[in-house]
Amino acid sequence: MPGERIKRIIQDDRLFHLYKMELVEANEGYAKVKAKVLEDFLNAHKIAHGAMIFALLDVAFAISVNSIEDAVGVQFSFNIFRSTNLGDTIIAESRVIHRGKRSLVVEVKAESENSGKLLAKGTATALPFPAEKSKEVEK
Repeated sequence: MPGERIKRIIQDDRLFHLYKMELVEANEGYAKVKAKVLEDFLNAHKIAHGAMIFALLDVAFAISVNSIEDAVGVQFSFNIFRSTNLGDTIIAESRVIHRGKRSLVVEVKAESENSGKLLAKGTATALPFPAEKSKEVEK
């Protein structure tokens, strides 16, 4: 079951495709994705944009929580310690550390594939959001 849920999330997640992400690994409550830093993903300082790092963390988060149940992020708290450069690959990882009745709490981190250095780390919270509700929001 988690495999089907993961495939659906990846297929429908626009950021996954926009940033040309690759799924490295995923199973129930866990996901690892990566993407190469391309010219289009640089900020004015010619380093990977913080939005790219956040996008990778957010997509890994989405895969890890939705592998368990339909849920949406409602809180993110993380620090970006450093960025990386054109041509590097950023690897983002997400692991569910608490699965309650009303929320899921996740630990997220991003690293540089080239240097192995930690780029960002933090937590995020998701609330169950049944698929039927998402259809109501579309209306």
